[in-house]
Amino acid sequence: MLRRVHVCAAITGLVACTESPTARTCSVDVWAQASREGAELAVIGSWDGWLVPGIPLRPSDQPPWSVARIDASNVKPGEHGYLLLEDGAHRVDEHNPLSTFWTEKNDLEVSLLVMPDCGVPELTVESVSVDAAGTMRAAAKFAAADDGAGLVRAAVRTVDGGDVPVVIEQGRVTVELAGLSRGKHTIEVTAEDSAGRVATARASAFVRPAAETWADGLLYQVVTDRFRGDGGAALREPESPGGRAGGTLDGITAEVERGTFTRMGVTGLWISPVYVNPTEAREGRGDGHMYEGYHGYWPVDSRGVDPRIGGEAGLERLIAAAHSEGLRVLLDVVPNHVYETNPRFAERTDDDGFHWHEPLCVCGLGDCDWGRYIRTCWFTSYLPDVRLERPETLRLAYEDLVWWMRRFDVDGMRVDAVPMMPRAATRRMAHELRRSVAPADSQFLIGEVFTGAGVWGIDVIRYYLGPDGLDSVFDFPLMWVIRDVVAHETAGFEEVEAMLEQVDRAVAGSGAVLGQILGNHDTTRFFSEAHGDAGGDPWAAPAVQADDAVAFARLRTGLTLLLTLPGLPVLYYGDEVGLAGANDPDNRRVLPAWDGLSAEQADTLALVRRLGRLRRCSAALRTGERTAVQVEEDVYAYARGGGGEVVVVMVSRADGPRSVTIPGALLGGGEFIDVLGGQRITPGGRDVTLELAGRGQRVLIAANSGCAAD
Repeated sequence: MLRRVHVCAAITGLVACTESPTARTCSVDVWAQASREGAELAVIGSWDGWLVPGIPLRPSDQPPWSVARIDASNVKPGEHGYLLLEDGAHRVDEHNPLSTFWTEKNDLEVSLLVMPDCGVPELTVESVSVDAAGTMRAAAKFAAADDGAGLVRAAVRTVDGGDVPVVIEQGRVTVELAGLSRGKHTIEVTAEDSAGRVATARASAFVRPAAETWADGLLYQVVTDRFRGDGGAALREPESPGGRAGGTLDGITAEVERGTFTRMGVTGLWISPVYVNPTEAREGRGDGHMYEGYHGYWPVDSRGVDPRIGGEAGLERLIAAAHSEGLRVLLDVVPNHVYETNPRFAERTDDDGFHWHEPLCVCGLGDCDWGRYIRTCWFTSYLPDVRLERPETLRLAYEDLVWWMRRFDVDGMRVDAVPMMPRAATRRMAHELRRSVAPADSQFLIGEVFTGAGVWGIDVIRYYLGPDGLDSVFDFPLMWVIRDVVAHETAGFEEVEAMLEQVDRAVAGSGAVLGQILGNHDTTRFFSEAHGDAGGDPWAAPAVQADDAVAFARLRTGLTLLLTLPGLPVLYYGDEVGLAGANDPDNRRVLPAWDGLSAEQADTLALVRRLGRLRRCSAALRTGERTAVQVEEDVYAYARGGGGEVVVVMVSRADGPRSVTIPGALLGGGEFIDVLGGQRITPGGRDVTLELAGRGQRVLIAANSGCAAD
């Protein structure tokens, strides 16, 4: 379907050229397999009112596939719904990951066909790379409109407005930027044809990132209002647990510049929602207490940064500072609902864009149970639930994500309340975000798929993963097990090993890296679970910030697991110092000043810093295979290995010393060092039995490894 129409020589700069190398493909092929031999297959679609019998599928040269070619002569450019018909019975196209919903079909899910507009040219980034010397190279391919108008000029600009010389050759626009500083570098490529029509594309590359990929990383979760004030000032607790504490984006920037995150081995920041939120306090979900929108999850303006946390300028400075340190930044996005004064709700012309119930259905209250109404219920009476089954509202949602990415050059999104939206909606968001910048994997999407305890949660989180779905979800099933085993000591380490094996099997082949957590802003604090007072009323009986040596030891064991097991560890702010907290909002206390930590808190922070830096240095800890070494009720040991490197992790919850035997074949003959205690051992190829102190942790790595001294 591609056709060459001109030839052009290489020219550098903003130039005229007579080439239009290939024309756009103005058709879409729909492939399908019949469920039984001899069945008749066809396609029906919204482009002609779902007329039957539709467009027949013909046998292809790749049996048992059949194919129908749909072209622009029959279907106008734009989005259309379609269904497959097999002997008159309809179904979605199971091989098309994108679905949409159509009013005239009564919310029936149908597959999405996007007919390209071949009346305009197209520019597609084919490659992006960056080398160790800080040189970024990118190439984009130009495809002409259907009238064959040639490519006459091209330009490349950095996101800060600088022009970059380009080369145009054989329908490709190439660019090379040398001597780039550490950080993220994004360019906009523009190509114009002889008819004056313009096509654009975007590309990004990181020079010396703190982690090459998200799988290599350590993500730190920040609740902006409770973290730090301007200049990094420590905050006072708010007068009310549900009130504002005054944290700002500048406070996060200050800690970036102080090296706080680098010392912990952090490679990425997850920032709580930055949307403009209401100024008034509102009653919580039937609890009689008043809350402010300090957390950011009540969007008044879906594309505005709250001036109380620093506004757009504050977010720009934070992202620039983070990128200059090699840190990636995720924004927390809320496509499921808006605040009642958001113009998208307050100025609506009809009710079709939101879910309605009579009486109002507030999630989990009264007869509005989560099981039946999770896709349509409202979090509260003032948070209207967006009806993403409508193409118009879905378009707004994914265009919001693209807008935030392009406006602030962020590196991905944490998507709130994923199970409250159709999976088709989050898949479309992922698709549109990835196609808006190259390479596609430069944008990372991690979803909140909250589950309770038990293996049933594994299938729930797996449902949203895959190459066409989210890149990651949080591993709540493992989190609950670690809490039972380490914080509560109501189960043995065998349960941790069993859950790891089941999760590994479930997500194998998905391409996903799971976000591993000990807790987050929606759960009680791990320290308070270990101390035993996490279940109190957050208003009347908040958790105690106790000097509890056992609770701190349990927390350090949990943190050791978090920072050494496979996956993407996600550290909730304050867990690095054992911050206490019962249920929301008690679990969102302000971060204590670094110079005011107790001895136990300081020891916990030191462990996080040591293991965080070790993980960033050690390929075995980041991506190595995990092998169980010793699994007992009170003792757990495992190895991470790959590329000739091995790291052995040992933890105990026993009151007294226990022994761990490590096979000599696992360690080999070199010298090893315990990076937490400093002890050196030389196995000499023999099995080694080591003592593990009561409630202790040990991490062994080859003494000659560059990571041993990190």
